[in-house]
Amino acid sequence: MTTPLPPNALPPVLSLFAAVSAAHHAAQRLVEARLPKGLTAPQFAVLERMIRLGEGQTPISIANAFGWPKTSMSHTLAVMEARGLVRLEPNPRDGRSKCLWFTPKGRALAMLGVTSVEEDLSRIASLAPIEAVTTLAEDLTSLAARLDDQRRFPDAA
Repeated sequence: MTTPLPPNALPPVLSLFAAVSAAHHAAQRLVEARLPKGLTAPQFAVLERMIRLGEGQTPISIANAFGWPKTSMSHTLAVMEARGLVRLEPNPRDGRSKCLWFTPKGRALAMLGVTSVEEDLSRIASLAPIEAVTTLAEDLTSLAARLDDQRRFPDAA
């Protein structure tokens, strides 16, 4: 077995990425353990995004936001549509793409999913002052946007 590196041996950005990854996986495990039977974490992510940002989003905009390949998004939505959770309709703005809408069953399951994790979220929220949590969320959102810009526009500084 190798000797672990001291905490400050890694570049700070690599340490940040490792911490964000660990937090993401821990949060995903927590959410998956609480979701209603038959609802997967990716399906819940789509439903939760629709609750938070509204219906009528295009599949490609959701895939891009999650960093998912189009094929993964298409598969997730096909399963959700087959289960009667969402419906895809032609985009009224261009008629070529599709927009995503809740079904009554999908909206109810989304709200059940949110309710199922609320107790855990309240407990987690008590671990740090809300101001610190808010600042961290804003900073990570900003970092994610800048990283996405770097991915899409690698020559931009």
